[in-house]
Amino acid sequence: MWETVKRLLGSAAPLIGTVIGGPAGSAVGAMVASTLGVEATPAAIEAELKANPDALLKIKELESEERLRLNDLAFQHAALESEERKLAMTTQAATQQAELASNDAYVRRWRPTFGYAMCLAWSLLFFGLAYALVCHPTQAAALVNAVVALTPLFTVALAVLGISIHKRSQDKQVAKGLSPPALFGRLNTTSKEH
Repeated sequence: MWETVKRLLGSAAPLIGTVIGGPAGSAVGAMVASTLGVEATPAAIEAELKANPDALLKIKELESEERLRLNDLAFQHAALESEERKLAMTTQAATQQAELASNDAYVRRWRPTFGYAMCLAWSLLFFGLAYALVCHPTQAAALVNAVVALTPLFTVALAVLGISIHKRSQDKQVAKGLSPPALFGRLNTTSKEH
């Protein structure tokens, strides 16, 4: 609900637009509402900003007067977002570690299963296409168009397969106690060799 208000405030009062409605920005929403003389809700603030051309000027003045306090709130907002990202990354890493440590056969074999399924689907598609082109040559254009329509589906699936193969290689290196080099580490090593 605050997104429209943020967009309306974006150019006139970018600092307020950054923190309003966020975890540290409920106080800013109340300040804006008080300045505009409306209820402290996104709908009321949005309506006033759209109806009153002087409203943005008032908010710009508010931002100028309260710059230090708003900077502090923006810092708190950034810190909270950073903590949320760290928590999400930690949770994701813990899930991956649990998957790697799992003794469940399917958890360990989902990547090869996906690879075999992709190979089977790819093979069936092209053998079926070859058969249909030989047996029903009058439908060749429609068949080729149908295969072309499937290209995005196969592109995404093959990208997932490629990432899975790469990750499995990294998992094997980690299991052997090796640390797989980062992308920039590999580039740096390659440049030193030449």
